[in-house]
Amino acid sequence: MPSDIILTALGAWILAVGLTPLVRKWAVSIGCVARPVRDRWGRRVIARLGGLPIALAFLLAVGWGTFHDPKLVGLFLGGFLMLLTGLADDLQSLHPYSKLIAQILAGCLVILTNVQVKVGVGWLIIPFTIAWLVLVINAFNLMDNMDGLSAGIGAIAASLCAWHAFQSGEGTTAVVSASLIGATLGFLRYNLPPAKIFMGDTGSQVLGLGLGTLALMGAGNHSTRLLGILAMPTLLLAVPIFDTCFVTLQRILHGRHPFQGGTDHLSHRLGILGLTTRQVVFALYALSAAFGVVSVLLASQKPLAIMGVWLLAVGVLLLVGAYLARVRVYAGAAHTPSTPTVTWIETMLLHKRRILEVGLDFILICGSYVTAFTLRFEANITGDLELLILKSLPWLISIKMLCFFFCGLYRGVWRYTSLADLVNIFRAVTLGSIFSAITLLYLWRFEGYSRAVFIIDGLILFVALSGARIAERLLNEWVTASLHGSVPVLIVGAGDTGELLLRQLRLDAEPKRRVVCFLDDDPAKLGGRIHGVPIVGTRRDVGTVVQRHRVREIHIAMRTPPSDLIQQIQGYCEENGISWRLVKAATSDESNVPPGA
Repeated sequence: MPSDIILTALGAWILAVGLTPLVRKWAVSIGCVARPVRDRWGRRVIARLGGLPIALAFLLAVGWGTFHDPKLVGLFLGGFLMLLTGLADDLQSLHPYSKLIAQILAGCLVILTNVQVKVGVGWLIIPFTIAWLVLVINAFNLMDNMDGLSAGIGAIAASLCAWHAFQSGEGTTAVVSASLIGATLGFLRYNLPPAKIFMGDTGSQVLGLGLGTLALMGAGNHSTRLLGILAMPTLLLAVPIFDTCFVTLQRILHGRHPFQGGTDHLSHRLGILGLTTRQVVFALYALSAAFGVVSVLLASQKPLAIMGVWLLAVGVLLLVGAYLARVRVYAGAAHTPSTPTVTWIETMLLHKRRILEVGLDFILICGSYVTAFTLRFEANITGDLELLILKSLPWLISIKMLCFFFCGLYRGVWRYTSLADLVNIFRAVTLGSIFSAITLLYLWRFEGYSRAVFIIDGLILFVALSGARIAERLLNEWVTASLHGSVPVLIVGAGDTGELLLRQLRLDAEPKRRVVCFLDDDPAKLGGRIHGVPIVGTRRDVGTVVQRHRVREIHIAMRTPPSDLIQQIQGYCEENGISWRLVKAATSDESNVPPGA
């Protein structure tokens, strides 16, 4: 079987590499190209129809697979329908409702061969499965908004599908997944930034249907519960699904049509922050791969362990969404209300940050408690333990949320989380754990419960809450360090004023400055670091450091800087056309002198 997987992937890669240039020439000759428009990210004229080789390679593999697994007949027919629909949309631009009808029909064809989300309630199976497939199809369609993004995430998801199928002994599913791996990797040769051809609906709709179906085919083999069935595919396709839900919610909250185009996706927001297209794409690749690996590792676990990890994964995505929601992508409100009445939507917009914080803490409380049980009993969660969790969890949620509220956890600003905030979190978690244990002792005499669970739960919850609150600062620092075209800054003075100036520069959104190093005359500080930024020398090394790091701004950050130091830095900067600034205190900017002033 491994040889079949490798040969299929290789054959699909060769087909995609060979056909894509020919398809590109054909698309250009018939005028099927994507032109720059105001509400799209691309700024070049690029050929479309690049997904045609992906669709053909995949359907050939599925056609072969139908002789070994009858379940693939529905996927073959549905995929062919999606190919025709995508091709028609790329050539003539179909109405959204026409594409939705075709997607529903493709979902029905897949269901007819018994590929379903088995939710336990018979009449819900059909709508759940169709909704899932339509969601994944449109998720990959919407992810096709930046060079290499949709195809790369598709390749990652297909690789993990093949890995899971191989582990489960589903050889045909692994081979079919391998065809998507080879086809998408072959297409990526021409689609990575800067792209020479776009996938278009021809490829994205077939890719979405294929991955949505393949993810379901093995998901139900390890669990009979809805969460166990959906945890693997939802984590496997977490990035495109979250992007679709995030964009839809943001557009609704800002009074915009959820199905209109725009530059408000996760990828666009990262690009607006200053990351290059390649940095954005590979960052989302890494996130998708991480969630995908977790999904495969969870496949053989029990439902309770799956729920704990799944909730923590949702918490991570909510953190990413909360951070990127701050990026301004909408020029103005889509409409102006005729009256000053405050609607519930406007109220929700006003308080959405606090609502999100409370929701995230709720998820972390549940996930931490379940994870504590899983660790304490080494994932051997029996029916009795599940019952203990289910009857105690509502009490824990209520008690801990009240402790968080009265300890003031929802009054702080996460972007400025300090040591005092972490101490407050520790106090809130400790009180919550103590009151929870007392409540269970009073209600059920603590029968069946383990003290170790509450200790583990408290530690996990403290780490999770603290990590969530400093995550925004970490993301800010990562984005700042990755900025393309930012201004390299040298700070002279590695003391308190220099440290506070470094923090201020990292918090400032405009202009984009990146501190590359410090200089300080104190020999004891040489070789040290302040918030990850190295102290590389003394004032005598300013010329060498400026050339090595291509510094364009020098900031003198001292409370009482020596006059000879100011004269030295000023003279050097004026000779070399470098801006300089004198900061005598953390909040006072004494001089802002451009070169030649």
